[in-house]
Amino acid sequence: MASSSQVKPAVGILSIGDMGLGVARLLKHHDYIVYTVAQGRSKHTLNRIKDAQITALANDDDLVAHSDIIIAIVPPRDAIATARRIREACRSHDAIQQRSERKGTATLGQAPSLTYIDLNAISPQSAKSIARLFSRDASPPPARRLSLSRTFSFRKNSEPELEPVNVNFLDGGIIGGPPSMKHDKSWKKPSVVLAGPKIDTLLTESFLSLLNVKIVGDTIGPASALKACFASLTKGLTALSVLSYTTARTAGVLPHLQEHLAEYSPHTLALVNFGLPGMPPKAYRWVDEMRQIGETFSEEGGFSHGVGGGQIYDGIADVYKFIADNTALGEERVEKRKRGTTAEDVAECMMEGIAKKKGKITDDKSMDEAWRGRWS
Repeated sequence: MASSSQVKPAVGILSIGDMGLGVARLLKHHDYIVYTVAQGRSKHTLNRIKDAQITALANDDDLVAHSDIIIAIVPPRDAIATARRIREACRSHDAIQQRSERKGTATLGQAPSLTYIDLNAISPQSAKSIARLFSRDASPPPARRLSLSRTFSFRKNSEPELEPVNVNFLDGGIIGGPPSMKHDKSWKKPSVVLAGPKIDTLLTESFLSLLNVKIVGDTIGPASALKACFASLTKGLTALSVLSYTTARTAGVLPHLQEHLAEYSPHTLALVNFGLPGMPPKAYRWVDEMRQIGETFSEEGGFSHGVGGGQIYDGIADVYKFIADNTALGEERVEKRKRGTTAEDVAECMMEGIAKKKGKITDDKSMDEAWRGRWS
């Protein structure tokens, strides 16, 4: 295990969504330097960065130059694109030079390695694809730039050829909600599951403990598989609850459904009442996560696309896409909740969205007809 007495690593986080913000606050509270990239971010995200006193850097090159660890926490659809951005930055002459100088490397062309932790909700196959992106074979040195100084090799001031920053890739996932400080000043933390080679030498014991890390394997893939299997149950149940509650509301039997759940399946009722109100601000992120779960079940579980793999979770992805694109729930933010704060209002918003999509008026009779018609 790496010594916990070492200087704390500087941590770059991409990006500062709800989870990224929670992780950043946890690290900063324990005196870690935390960086992110401000370029191209929305005003809402820039305000989050400022309020949390996270150091905003201009671009990915600066992030690679200044970070010892980069943690990716982005929507699943952006996981591979984000990794490609960092790979390109690792081949940037400026980033390599700044990193070498900052770390005091004796040989300028040998910048210290970087640890990249992918905590996105992706399939093991996607995680392995990102690992291949960062392999040395996939990251050749930048091409030489033709210039007069290169033409005459005896020129002493020729720009040296620099090796790309070596990246140690770790497969990960987050199970649970964002870190948050409790009233007693202790922290409520999710479980961060990690898999990959050399974890105990790449990350210090104190860092692993602070993030509540559980190591689940020494190869790439197991952490992503565990995350997918867990989310298939929790977020899968939430999607089924949306369908059930909306149909019950339209049919006029929602109170009866809730009464029967309370009597015959109280644990299910508790999960529904917890899951539905928490879902709206996250629905857009869960669209691609559901498809990644389907890929996991097909590739890792051995199920066919129809029997238990992609087809089922493609359908669940469509539920979340409808929520994000066609209902008031898709406009919700964690900090400013208006609609869908109860399970009953989630069903109401779904009915309104279906009616709007069908182009019907919004009285109960028309919403009934809209639900019974096809909206796909």
